[in-house]
Amino acid sequence: MDIVGITGSAGKSSTLFACQAVLSPHLKVKTNDGYNSESGLPLSIIGLKITNYDFFSWLKVILLTPLKFLINWQSYQVLILEMGIDSATWPQNMDYLLSVVKPNISIFLNVSSVHLLSFKSLDQIASQKAKLANQSQITIINSQDKLVKKYTQNKNIINLTPTKIKFNNFYLPDIYQISFGAALSLAQIFNINYQQAIKNIQTNFTLPPSRSSILEGIKNTTIIDGSYNSSPLACQELLKFLSGFKAKKTIAVLGDMRELGPSSEKEHQKIYELATKSADLIISVGPETQKYFGDKSKKFPNWWTAAEFLKETIKGGETILVKGSQNTIFLEELVKSILKNPADVSKLCRQSPFWLKTKSKFMKNNS
Repeated sequence: MDIVGITGSAGKSSTLFACQAVLSPHLKVKTNDGYNSESGLPLSIIGLKITNYDFFSWLKVILLTPLKFLINWQSYQVLILEMGIDSATWPQNMDYLLSVVKPNISIFLNVSSVHLLSFKSLDQIASQKAKLANQSQITIINSQDKLVKKYTQNKNIINLTPTKIKFNNFYLPDIYQISFGAALSLAQIFNINYQQAIKNIQTNFTLPPSRSSILEGIKNTTIIDGSYNSSPLACQELLKFLSGFKAKKTIAVLGDMRELGPSSEKEHQKIYELATKSADLIISVGPETQKYFGDKSKKFPNWWTAAEFLKETIKGGETILVKGSQNTIFLEELVKSILKNPADVSKLCRQSPFWLKTKSKFMKNNS
């Protein structure tokens, strides 16, 4: 069985979905479906997932793990794994993930200041992520990223070509070109014809929840839902995407970008400056944007106060970008409040009972 490992600061999940789309018509493929952490990765490999992080959920995992080793003998031809790291220290680093599984094919996308709070520098992030690329038999890299190129020492390198792919039912920001380029390079390794690989992506690729989804909003508005998470690179790309929309008015709802450490002030200020050029109205959510965004933004401490302001502000026909980090920001709940079709809640991230309970408790404690 071939094992494909994907790492980078942004775009891992999208790349996983693109790789799955390109290979699945020809091969039996299993993925870890975004469970990329020190606990999520090994559990997903044996077919277990945690949705509620309470005592009983962990007890269930402990009891089921030996059973899974005995009965989970499904065979696959390709295992595709998203491999995320939060720190340079065990068990949140790449050394730990590589002690669990050693992919023979790797994909190294990019390096940015995500999780810089737990690293000394961008170079340390790059060197950690590069361990995946350097131990594999062959690696696909985004050589346009200087740190990816600098720290990749593997002799068997394929340089991906960013590729724009047209879809009939949705369109995507340019950052997806990196993911599609990686998937097409992977298709090359598995001897899948280029045109067939393009067709596979067009037919099979689906967006993960709240990663640049285009949704219908109230009063004939268009929502660009990027509420799953936010980082400087991803936020910049979505602001550029927003600026390309022809709308009566563009609104950027931007939440804090977390775990940026000493670069937080600089990165938030850069995003604010870009937002002033990309949007007619800026709404910010969270303490970091409150500190570092300028006076052209309407600032709110949480999603529910921002949502009330947004609903009162919408006149009709606006395009609204929503982008923010995970813990305590939860801008998917703001998106939920302005959806035209209630059924589209199923397209939002973090809608499991665990997350809904977590968000309800957070709102109660902070209202």
